[in-house]
Amino acid sequence: MNLSMGGNVKVKMHDALNKIFSRIVDSDLPEPAELPSLPNVVEQARQEYLNAQYYYNTVTDKDLVDHAVFLMQAAEKKYMYLLKQAREQGITYSLYSTESRDKQTDMEHTAD
Repeated sequence: MNLSMGGNVKVKMHDALNKIFSRIVDSDLPEPAELPSLPNVVEQARQEYLNAQYYYNTVTDKDLVDHAVFLMQAAEKKYMYLLKQAREQGITYSLYSTESRDKQTDMEHTAD
């Protein structure tokens, strides 16, 4: 049994692949969306963790307890990881620190 391709088939495959490749390369790709800042991601993870804790504390169905535990543990790991990343990058921003409130107040006064 001969599995080799004829020259004409090879040329057609080559042309088809070139056409597909050129469409991919020449197409106008949308600009990637800007990622949120790390402090915003940390805050979102904190909210997810608090929501998971609330869910765990309020779940009443015995079948959902395992689900609540899983959600809480996953949210905690994500939050702790992001906090570690922020610390390593020297990010100390907090929505609740007095320095952040002072900056916010200053910005409000200069906007007037």
